[in-house]
Amino acid sequence: MSIEFLYPLVSEAIRRAETLEDIGAPGAHSAYLDVSLLEEKISEAIPASDPEGALARRGAVRAALKAWELARVRQLAERFVTEAGEDVDLRAELLRLDA
Repeated sequence: MSIEFLYPLVSEAIRRAETLEDIGAPGAHSAYLDVSLLEEKISEAIPASDPEGALARRGAVRAALKAWELARVRQLAERFVTEAGEDVDLRAELLRLDA
């Protein structure tokens, strides 16, 4: 799946998740899981050293938190911390989100 295809999908998924959250709809958690999955796909296409890749990794973990998918949060954070290499800021934020 191309990155040009993923960006509009993740933007729409974020809007949907935020709207559902704002109105207290029961589908909000599921919508955030969709966001996390799409952000993870983007992170597979863009290295962590690229600002867009770092943003996708943060987004995947944050959305998993919003979805209450705590096992996913831990799994993603552990994987992304390894991928972050020497990016101290990204590593620290991912570890903080996993705490």
